[in-house]
Amino acid sequence: MNRWLLVVLFSSLFFTCSNTATKKRRTHREELETYFNTLHTLKKLNGVLYVMEQGNVLMCEAYNLNNDPQSSTFVSTESQFDIHSISKLMARYIVEKFELEGKLEKSNTLLSFIPDFPNGDKITLGMLLNHSSGLPRSFEETQKTAISLNSKEILDLAKQQELQFSPGSAKQYSNIAYEIVYYILEQIAQKPFAQIVQDELFTPLQMTNSGAHFFGNSLNLHQWAKNHEKDDENILRVPNINDDELKTARLFSTSHDLHKFLTHLKESPIASLLQNEQAIIEKSGGSDGIRAEVYLDLKNDFHFILLANYDAIPFQKTVADIANILNDQEYTLPQVVTRKAIDLSEQQLAPYTGSYVFPDMGNLILMISSDKKRLILSQEGTQIASLKAESETVFFDDPTEAESFEFIENSEGSFDVLMGWKGVQLKGIRIEK
Repeated sequence: MNRWLLVVLFSSLFFTCSNTATKKRRTHREELETYFNTLHTLKKLNGVLYVMEQGNVLMCEAYNLNNDPQSSTFVSTESQFDIHSISKLMARYIVEKFELEGKLEKSNTLLSFIPDFPNGDKITLGMLLNHSSGLPRSFEETQKTAISLNSKEILDLAKQQELQFSPGSAKQYSNIAYEIVYYILEQIAQKPFAQIVQDELFTPLQMTNSGAHFFGNSLNLHQWAKNHEKDDENILRVPNINDDELKTARLFSTSHDLHKFLTHLKESPIASLLQNEQAIIEKSGGSDGIRAEVYLDLKNDFHFILLANYDAIPFQKTVADIANILNDQEYTLPQVVTRKAIDLSEQQLAPYTGSYVFPDMGNLILMISSDKKRLILSQEGTQIASLKAESETVFFDDPTEAESFEFIENSEGSFDVLMGWKGVQLKGIRIEK
């Protein structure tokens, strides 16, 4: 059947259901099924969803673009996904546990743990945890491949980094800060961070299908979800582990095991120390071709795990929409995108030209220029996209994708930019015109 006809038929089915919903309200499961079936039909989803609501398993489903078990994209509810920065939430849990046990205090400065760390008298463990230490996001370059570095070598590199701002005065996501957290925990426990996670979480919670790639029970990896990216209209397999990544916290897990972790958090007194002002504990992780999310709403008593091994998923929107569905709030179904360009004058384009730095992409710098009709996006002198105007402030590259470049006025009377990239939104700060 023609793909577009299938989408139209499915949309018609949904709207028929919506009309009857005025008589009988649909359940959260029915809404989630409609949402994820639509996302899957649009070929935006390959992965696993696990949802728990008020003590009941609402959903535990695998969605495959290719149902052949031999396909590299194929996953099941038992598949083991790389969880990347979700390891940071596990590290925060362990820090809180160790503090309750009297092994450390978040108010301790780095001098308490690493006597020769530059500015160690100004940076606290708590600042490392909440990304206010001033340390940069990642290392610009390393003499050895990043994946080969041990924790001591990583610490030595961290000591050489210049602070981006005075500790405690601002916030900037920092992988380096968490590498120092891992190092501190290693010194306290006298074992690698991955072994700490094994002993403090995986073993006691019977997370038997979780582990680490470079330590301990890496041989436990038997249903590894392979990573994929969208390449034009094709699905491209990409490496799960890259040389430019650090190996300290390269953990993998399953939706079932992460459910055990969130259930434990819910029942633990530590939950009150990890929750935000809305009583939510959540963390996302990802890299090339992989997205992962754990989300626990303590107030409304639900949690969910979303794992995708294909990064065409509109990740941030999907996570927000799941939460909205479970909270009976408004959301929009995924839909076919057909964007239309409008013409802007050279004068209207001019204010957006200049260089922008993206701190959450390792201080990547992108240049935006104009050919008098379009904005031209370049990296290191090479054009990577031609941006068409959808409105006076919103631009796009691919008319079939929802990702945008939205220019927002800053406090200096100039413009910064919000860039949609593989399902997430990243801010670019204007550094020159």
